[in-house]
Amino acid sequence: MTSNDAGVLADERRRLLHQLEVERNQLMRNIETCRIRDIDRTFIGEWSLKDIVGHIATWEAEVVKAIRELRQDARPALLDFDQSQIDRWNQDHVERKRELDFWSVLEQLRGGRTRLLEELDALGDEELASEGSVYPRLVHSVLDHDREHWHEIAARLAGMSGARHTGPVSVPEEAASTS
Repeated sequence: MTSNDAGVLADERRRLLHQLEVERNQLMRNIETCRIRDIDRTFIGEWSLKDIVGHIATWEAEVVKAIRELRQDARPALLDFDQSQIDRWNQDHVERKRELDFWSVLEQLRGGRTRLLEELDALGDEELASEGSVYPRLVHSVLDHDREHWHEIAARLAGMSGARHTGPVSVPEEAASTS
C-alpha cells in the first residue's frame, strides 16, 4: 500500500467517524426536543419515544456484536438475519425494554455508542475504510439507522405525517447486502 492509499483510507476513517458523530448528535438533539409526555405515550406508529430509543440502542448493540465476531474471524449472525422476521424481532426487543425507565434506555443508547467507537478504534484504517470490507457497511448501517429515526422524530415534532425515506429499512438489510 502506498502512502497515498494509506492517506485515503485514513481520510475515509475520519469521515466515517465524523458522520457517526453528526448523525448521533442530531438524533440526540431531536430526542431532547421531545416533550416528557412523549417518553411513554404513543409517539410514532405504535412506539413511544422510549421504545424508539431502545430500538436504536438494541440494533447498535447488534452491530457491536457483529464487529466483535468479525474481529474474531467468525461470521456474524447479523449477516444472516431473516428479513421476514424483522418486525417480530423489533417488537420483541422493544417489549423487553418497556419495563425500564427512559433514562436507563437512554443510557444504553449512549453506552452502545461508546462500545461501538471502542470496537472501531481496534480496527486499522484498511479494515474500516476499504471498499468491499464489511466493517464500513456495518458503520453505514448505524449511520442510516440513526438518520432514519432522527428524521422520523423531526417530522413528528414538526407536525408532519411522516419523514422522507433516508436509506435502508433496517440494520441487517444494510449489513447483509455485503455478504
